[in-house]
Amino acid sequence: MSKENLYKNIDTVFSDVISSLSGSDDKRLNEVPFTDSWTIGQTAEHIIICSRGIPDHKVTDAGRPFDAKVDALGDIFLDMSQKSKADPRVAPGVPPHSKKELSSLLEANKKLLLGIISERDLSELCVDAEFPYLGHLTRYEWLYFMQVHTQRHLNQIKNIQQMMSAH
Repeated sequence: MSKENLYKNIDTVFSDVISSLSGSDDKRLNEVPFTDSWTIGQTAEHIIICSRGIPDHKVTDAGRPFDAKVDALGDIFLDMSQKSKADPRVAPGVPPHSKKELSSLLEANKKLLLGIISERDLSELCVDAEFPYLGHLTRYEWLYFMQVHTQRHLNQIKNIQQMMSAH
């Protein structure tokens, strides 16, 4: 995928999450849909926590294709049949959540990520932190992770909204 497509996809998925929040009032946003589920607000907060930027204070030449781990990331996050518990460091807080605040933070994160795409070398390997099971990622791969991770949780938000509107 090109840098332009990554930019477009991140812009779209964050806009779609913000739009999906506008379809829920604050009561619905904070309602637990079923046992062991996050609320819509908690899901949005989790997206925010996971998309606050890239661990790229220290970078180096990747010595490999900049997008070598994109397929693995897609396989992990776009397969909705796979379930896993979030690392406690990125778990959301307890409700209540505010639609206005969540939307504002999502918009700020989107702007930050789009700025990174526009201004930085996405092929550099970020060595500040390793991604679980995959090791160090390039800026491009971190951004792709944020795209597919956000898409996964957007799907969950839409499923929760459908389930709630059916009851």
